[in-house]
Amino acid sequence: MPLRPALGDVSPYRPQKPIRQLQEELGLDRIVKLASNEGAFGPLPAAVAAFEATAGELNRYPDGGGTMLREALAERHGVALEQVVLGNGADELIRFCAHAVLDPGERAAFPWPSFPSYVAAVTVANAEAVRVPLLEGLQPDIEALAASGAKLLYLANPNNPTGQVADFTALVGDGRLVVLDEAYAEFADPEPDGIGLIRAGAPNLAVLRTFSKVYGLAALRIGYAVASPDIADALDRVRPIFNANQPAQEAALASLHEQHAVGGRIEHVRGAREQIRTALTDAGLDARPSQANFVYAEVPGGDGPALARALLQEGVAIRALDGFGAPQAVRVTVGTDEENGAFAQALARVAGREGG
Repeated sequence: MPLRPALGDVSPYRPQKPIRQLQEELGLDRIVKLASNEGAFGPLPAAVAAFEATAGELNRYPDGGGTMLREALAERHGVALEQVVLGNGADELIRFCAHAVLDPGERAAFPWPSFPSYVAAVTVANAEAVRVPLLEGLQPDIEALAASGAKLLYLANPNNPTGQVADFTALVGDGRLVVLDEAYAEFADPEPDGIGLIRAGAPNLAVLRTFSKVYGLAALRIGYAVASPDIADALDRVRPIFNANQPAQEAALASLHEQHAVGGRIEHVRGAREQIRTALTDAGLDARPSQANFVYAEVPGGDGPALARALLQEGVAIRALDGFGAPQAVRVTVGTDEENGAFAQALARVAGREGG
């Protein structure tokens, strides 16, 4: 087959089996899903109404420019319309950045462990993915990133899967493209403001945001980048036409006007993640403070997948982090109060068996 050799180094996304199928196989009436960093709550009522209103026009192509949503986002962030680029989730924008910047054989770097999509985006672009190990305390090694010789840097802030926020300003302004992936920024206290650096004139910075988390629109796949006009123009050149579907655009636009409800969701996450961390610590795991909607914890004995399998048998799905470069750890997403309680009880049962 005439396939590109670089694809041999790309690990395809391996989704978990559908929840209903897992329930049948395991003989469970219910599985609490805390594995995918989805929002604990569903779409906002205004988003549902906007989504439903598009049903009669599904025979029409979406607005290829995403004009109304981009105008609202530009106003929200105090930037020009041409500085906003829509994506089919932030994940697509990660790939746009690689395709816009990297020529074959060039380097892109990122802290590690971190989001595996960076590896895939760089490798598919036929470039070299440079994983820079985190320092003690799970902070990125800024000096090593700066010295990596990379033309492109990906920096999740807060980092997925560790949940830490870091200061990346030392990397801004040196000529390479710095991509700040702020998918979880709303949950941090204080909230990172990479877009503020763009408003201040940073020429080599792109900031990614998403509606998948706090807005509860993960199934619609809608995200956006804010960048300097030159960087945004480059991203638009590699963007497929109609990449953001119309129901997603309309639901996202309606969600922007529901900031009071969004604020309540943020407060829920900030309190609940500490409760999850306490449950993990009580079970003997090394759970780290988080600024995102999940908690990272290292497992005694270093076998994260084993703990994830044991919890799945108890009806709770969490994320083993071997695919993120941390096989010794797991990640638990914040759910509703009831779901978080079910997780804590299941974890206590598993820890009790292992301890005995």
